Amino acid sequence: MARGMATMAVVGTSADADPVSTPADGSPVVADTADAATTTVAPDATGTRGGPVLGPPPGPVTAGPRTAPDPASPATVGPVPAARTADPGAATAPLVAAAPAAAPAVAPAPAPAPAAAPAVVTDRPRPRPRPTTGPAEPTSGPAEPPSTSWGAPADRATTVPAVDPAEAEEFLRQFFAEADEPGATTVKGVAGPAVTVDERIAAVREEIARTGTYVHTTAELTFGARVAWRNSARCIGRLYWRSLHLRDRRHVTAPEEVAAECVGHLDDATRRGRIRSTITIFAPDTPAATGPRIWNEQLVRYAGYRTGGRVLGDPRHVGFTDHARSLGWVPPSPMGRFDVLPLVVSGGGEWAEKGPQFYDVPAASVLEVDLHHPDHSWFSDLGLRWHALPVISNMRLDIGGVSYPAAPFNGWYMATEIGARNLADADRYDMLREVAEKMGLDTSSDRTMWRDRSAVELTLAVQHSFDVAGVSMADHHGESERFLRHLEREEQAGRKCPVDWSWIVPPISGGLTPVFHRYYDEPTDTGPMFRVDPQAAAWGAGCPM
Repeated sequence: MARGMATMAVVGTSADADPVSTPADGSPVVADTADAATTTVAPDATGTRGGPVLGPPPGPVTAGPRTAPDPASPATVGPVPAARTADPGAATAPLVAAAPAAAPAVAPAPAPAPAAAPAVVTDRPRPRPRPTTGPAEPTSGPAEPPSTSWGAPADRATTVPAVDPAEAEEFLRQFFAEADEPGATTVKGVAGPAVTVDERIAAVREEIARTGTYVHTTAELTFGARVAWRNSARCIGRLYWRSLHLRDRRHVTAPEEVAAECVGHLDDATRRGRIRSTITIFAPDTPAATGPRIWNEQLVRYAGYRTGGRVLGDPRHVGFTDHARSLGWVPPSPMGRFDVLPLVVSGGGEWAEKGPQFYDVPAASVLEVDLHHPDHSWFSDLGLRWHALPVISNMRLDIGGVSYPAAPFNGWYMATEIGARNLADADRYDMLREVAEKMGLDTSSDRTMWRDRSAVELTLAVQHSFDVAGVSMADHHGESERFLRHLEREEQAGRKCPVDWSWIVPPISGGLTPVFHRYYDEPTDTGPMFRVDPQAAAWGAGCPM
């Protein structure tokens, strides 16, 4: 199950140490010490709206869904798992806005290509073979129309209270206390202004009195985002919290620009499988204007369609799929089990009243891995795959009294999240019985433990496929050991480490991991943190994962 830094059991990486090579044992290689991470700020250029230009010059915008893949395009041949992406040199579909008057979306620059992974393919997008079995496949008939018409999220706040000066001061004192050197404002290579803590607090109090809010320095924003990860009680991958890479996009409020930057995040963080922990922070809520919102729970998720009394695709996202279709999104034809949902974005500031807009995600920016099993050749015939990058996108980031409603962030997957939850849960892809029957297991009684054996084999297939494709992925045994190292470091620093035990312990073989056999500090709601507000929870069809 893809859990965010607040709810996602994924692993953070160093931005600089090239940590994502995968050794023979399949575990990601990350330096034992947290390396400095870089911070990127959008260039100060003037665009058509008087704001900065993001990425290369805009390309054309088409009105409607992405162009369907060529049915004659060849399928992947052979049992070798492959990370799937489109040819960077081929024409790709741009972001598509639902509103006809929307300005052209800006195509982000492609991510730099690292050393070639052993099984990465770069053929153009192509339709996937639809398996003849499986609970998600309809027997006949077209997909049912959306059951509900959805407009703008109800009661979206239009007024934001002023920042509490005491909350701002508490954060600033923590920031100065944990800076690299006593009295400094530099954190892991991100330099701040040369001021004392009292001078900074006085300036912030004056700014709050004048405007109702204050502006974080880049160093403060970087530190706050990293500490929010450190405070995330449901994340097992916090050992590398200091290495979170910041993309500072606080000037961005227009929905099409937010969508373009989300695509840029996918490219920057994926790096063809050498995944880097990244956060993109957009404009905050202020008393003068609200910030933008991203309503998807993750930037990449698969659609779910009601059809013939069943669900084709991911049942978790049937509601969100209905939302997108009510906005005008047209699913690909034919619809499949792994159709990437569009981004649904509400603008901030002057664009806040326009309501949510949808934007298709270019296929070239979505890396996917075809799933195969190291021992069972029939597993490939199941037609399963999963996206490489889990980017939580509907959680607020609160830092020192300032709330950033759009701050998508990622680590990388742990194999159990996909194999033992996303593909296994009865309310998701529900593959346990089909895999067990293919294995020849006795499914007449739970006492035969066919569910347990099937979940292990699904997880093994996921781990094997990501490893062979050269895509970063953690395993639950190694990550449990690393989490205990994180606990030791926090204790040495004199800090408590909030933990939600039910999320830290992996969904399979829990008792075989060291995180199972101890007590932890209770989760708290203080300090910089990620949180899901009621609006995001309603649009995301339940608590994010």
